[in-house]
Amino acid sequence: MVDWYCRAGRNWTGQRLQPWAARMGVTEPDLDVRDLGDRWGSYRPPQAGADAKGLMSLGWPLFQLPMHLIDYVIAHELAHVKVSGHREDFWRLLRTALPEYEGRRADLDELGRRLWMGDVR
Repeated sequence: MVDWYCRAGRNWTGQRLQPWAARMGVTEPDLDVRDLGDRWGSYRPPQAGADAKGLMSLGWPLFQLPMHLIDYVIAHELAHVKVSGHREDFWRLLRTALPEYEGRRADLDELGRRLWMGDVR
């Protein structure tokens, strides 16, 4: 089931990433969907000597959520292409692209607590 979420998430996000990157004025990073433990996503800047793209990783459990929350995580990680960390300039950039980000962030906190994250006991 986890493999299916990874494949489906990669396919679905591939169609969503470019419009968000264009909207935010950032370079579209490479994409990976995998197990990130308890994180929804991460962004790794380009490595020295590598091409100009970074790597956005999304956690496979994210794809159990409604589309508007997946979009929030995509936009959140794309904001890290321009701004590392979560200082005010990060939130300002995110607000410019997604004015309703605060509500989506709260929804993600609430719904995220109820998701299956892969542990089977």
